[in-house]
Amino acid sequence: MVDKVGKGHHLVMENREQIALTGVLKVQSFDPKEIVLETELGILSIKGDQLGVKLLNLEEGLVDLQGHVDALIYHRNSGGSSRQGFLNRIFR
Repeated sequence: MVDKVGKGHHLVMENREQIALTGVLKVQSFDPKEIVLETELGILSIKGDQLGVKLLNLEEGLVDLQGHVDALIYHRNSGGSSRQGFLNRIFR
C-alpha cells in the first residue's frame, strides 16, 4: 500500500474558461452551475455556467475544469485540523 503524501494545492485559471487544480481529495458535488471540491486546503466552490470536468484523477489529486467561471470560493473553517468549528472539536 502506498501512503498518500500531500503535494500541495495549486490552481491555475486561463481566461476564466479553464482551471487546472492539484491537491484535490474529493469531488463533493457537481452540476453545470457549481462544482464543489475538497482540497488539501479546504472546501472550494467553483461557480459559473456550463462547467464541466475535462480530467479527473483523484489518485494524483488532479482536476481540469472548463466552462465560464464566475466565482472561486474557499469556505472558512474547512481547512486543516487547527481551524475546525467549536462543535466539530467537541464531538470528535
